[in-house]
Amino acid sequence: MMPAEQWYEYQDNYKKYGFDMKPKKVVIIKQKKKSVVTKRDRLAMLFLTIVIGAVCVSMIITTAYASSIKYQINNIIKENAVITGELENLTVQINEANNIQAIEQKATTQLGMVNPDPNQFVYLNKTEKPTKDFALLLMEEAYN
Repeated sequence: MMPAEQWYEYQDNYKKYGFDMKPKKVVIIKQKKKSVVTKRDRLAMLFLTIVIGAVCVSMIITTAYASSIKYQINNIIKENAVITGELENLTVQINEANNIQAIEQKATTQLGMVNPDPNQFVYLNKTEKPTKDFALLLMEEAYN
């Protein structure tokens, strides 16, 4: 027999009786390397983390404040639109009230006023000055 065949027979026998013919592998245990990060580096990373956190918190607060201001601005714009509508309504009412036909109609219907007769007019010149109070003089002329 050839040596390879003999080896194969021996290997079967060893397996049969519980022996393992394979050579044991040498396991190399690697030791953990020491950290290259020093205490100073750790403090710098901690400080950087705190600074970044503070910046993020300040951005959140700034955004919240800006949104509250925008909300107030929108409310003021809505109130301004309501007030503008009221102003337009009041302008229309003023124009209606200043209309001469509306004034004459209100004077005749509600106040009972009539147009004066030509003999009820009082004419004054620039040179003539009334001796009494002008309003009192008009009242006397009107009721006489």
